[in-house]
Amino acid sequence: MLRSDSKFRTYGFHAVAVLAAVFSLALVAYREYEAATGYLMDLSVFRDAGYAFLNGLPLYSADFPSSSGFRFIYAPFAAILFAPMAELDPAVLQVLWCALNIGLVWWMLRVVFAKLDMRRPDLLALMSLGPVLLLEPMRSNFGFGQVNIILMALVVADCTGVIPRRFRGIAIGLAAAVKITPAAFLLVLLVRRDYRSIARAFAAILATIGLGFWLLPQSSVWFWTTEFFATGRAGPPDFFRNQALTGLIARLGVEGRLASVLWMACVVVVVAAVAWSAHRFTRSGEHVIALSIVALGSLLAAPFAVTHHWAYSILLIPILVAPRYRSWRPVVGTVTLVFLIGPNYVLQSSSSGWVESAVREVVGSSQCLAGVVLLCAAVVAARSRTAVSPIATVEPASEDALEPARP
Repeated sequence: MLRSDSKFRTYGFHAVAVLAAVFSLALVAYREYEAATGYLMDLSVFRDAGYAFLNGLPLYSADFPSSSGFRFIYAPFAAILFAPMAELDPAVLQVLWCALNIGLVWWMLRVVFAKLDMRRPDLLALMSLGPVLLLEPMRSNFGFGQVNIILMALVVADCTGVIPRRFRGIAIGLAAAVKITPAAFLLVLLVRRDYRSIARAFAAILATIGLGFWLLPQSSVWFWTTEFFATGRAGPPDFFRNQALTGLIARLGVEGRLASVLWMACVVVVVAAVAWSAHRFTRSGEHVIALSIVALGSLLAAPFAVTHHWAYSILLIPILVAPRYRSWRPVVGTVTLVFLIGPNYVLQSSSSGWVESAVREVVGSSQCLAGVVLLCAAVVAARSRTAVSPIATVEPASEDALEPARP
């Protein structure tokens, strides 16, 4: 009877694995079809920035050669990185960009499953790829052709020990040189007391700034003295896709100095909660959770975080699947459902009364609110964590740990 039950479970798992893999591959094909036939607006801006760099055109003035009508708002170093894009046909670029991002999503899932000591991380990553690609932040990333997945991959590589210790911190620095938000992950290194990696991260950032001043001196002066401090350059805080706390505050009707004071107070609370929780989970050896908490805090406290910035929501799926966090499933599952639906779009509609308006605001800001709930739950969970070993930098998982378990 026991052998029969074991065979039944094995066959059941194989059936689920096949169905999940087929579903994932079908979604991959759909994403590639969309990339081949659609228009990835943000990717076109990146390509335009690369073209401007190669042809000596300004990046931040009205003379920026924008094919989409949108401005380039990243650092000059990013334009240098985007230069090869200008040599590719836009349609080819879109297909390749989509394929690269899908590959990185699968790779990050594999790494995280391995760090969670899950068997068959390769297979689990493939099975999870479909649900992950359905998350609203992923839909936004692929729909716009954003760069967030690539930046996240750099952060994950640094924080999970994939990158050798002597180079650790550089990837976070490079990611922060493109978008400032990844600099928040220096907190992951700080709670590990990995000061050398922090120094390497700052060195990488300074090197990219220096490269920008060398190759694009005028654009660099403008960006680092003016553009960098224009916090509203990506849009107004009440923009419906902004799911940071600034968006929630703005949509509540709070404006001016009061909004700034309230936001700063929230930032202090969030940073304190994140630092304490990440430290507790790091001491207990739960580095994936510490990474996830820092990601959550960086997005909640950011001046502006539209939904495609929330690419780190893919970490919800491995945590939801991991047996060791089975007791977390009611909270993590609910939050995952919110990010799967992504109801921020309801904020675009009008309301006819205060009750309807209140419901619309709550539903439309539910991704931000879900993040707040998740952070509170993480703080509660962190209270029970105790140190299992001295704080140290994370080492790569052994080859045996990364290999699928043999039946």
